[in-house]
Amino acid sequence: MFLDVLYGVLPLFFIMLIGFGTSYAPKFPASVEPALNVFVFYVALPALLYKVVARADISDGVPFSFLWISIAATLLFAVMSWAFFRYLLRVGPQRALAGMLTTSFGNVSYLGIPVIIGVMGPEAGFAAGMGQLVHNIIFMVGFPILAQIMLPTGAHAEQHPASGSRLLRTIRSALLYSPVTWAMVIGGAVVLTGVHVPGPIDDTIDLLSAAAAPGALFVIGMSLKRTIERSRAARNAEAVEDQASTVRAKSSMLVMIIGKLVALPLLTVVMLQLFAPQLDRIWFNAAVLMAAMPVSATAYIMAHNDTGNGEPTAVAIVITCLLSVIALPVLAQLVLK
Repeated sequence: MFLDVLYGVLPLFFIMLIGFGTSYAPKFPASVEPALNVFVFYVALPALLYKVVARADISDGVPFSFLWISIAATLLFAVMSWAFFRYLLRVGPQRALAGMLTTSFGNVSYLGIPVIIGVMGPEAGFAAGMGQLVHNIIFMVGFPILAQIMLPTGAHAEQHPASGSRLLRTIRSALLYSPVTWAMVIGGAVVLTGVHVPGPIDDTIDLLSAAAAPGALFVIGMSLKRTIERSRAARNAEAVEDQASTVRAKSSMLVMIIGKLVALPLLTVVMLQLFAPQLDRIWFNAAVLMAAMPVSATAYIMAHNDTGNGEPTAVAIVITCLLSVIALPVLAQLVLK
């Protein structure tokens, strides 16, 4: 299993390395990354998710145990992480929330889906799609709402306390305006109703979906350049801090890394073994692998915008991304079915 997963994920990380390398080439200025990201998020990735859902075998439905355990394990771990940062490491509320997000929110869309399909084959695409949807709803909807409630003055002084209208806008932006959500909804409607999709449309979707995995991984690689620059800036800022603050920052980083790559997936495994030991291997493995993804690149934006403390998240993105090349195969060898 170790070599199977290693050989499955290595090509994915090689594409990321190519993206990282090209980010330094004159032919790929900084403006290229946002354009590619828009294409992947609004076109290629929705096409892939529509395809895997519309062509999925849903005769057995989505296992309820997969859904509730994925949700419960992620939420439980997020609460534990927040308590650890707030009361054991004794960091402020902004850093505690940012630490909770960083420790719990993985790159489930751009990396999780390609990894799961690459390791288990196209038949795992539906499980991968449902897994990323669970994690994205929890954090992309739940975290901004939580930040508005727990940090009523926001990350910036000009922000205002949480209100019903602001919370509604947060939910609407994350769900109703998300092309990923709509792609899965439309794919589900097609598979449930049995509507015949004309061949040329199916072929077009196939062509677009083929660009999703390499495009997403290439974008991740390009974004690492900016992330590394943020990491260096954070280290320079820490250099002028007192020794106690530096030790606390290093402890926080260690918790983020171990929590994201080890603790969350192991908690998910324990809950699956306790409450759903007979769960099909595809759904079991998809739940574990989604939990084991390195820190999401989106987590930096959310931590920065909602808490004003995104620099540690930038560092954690780089480190967990690099370590996951070994962490994922080791996890697969130890716990995957």
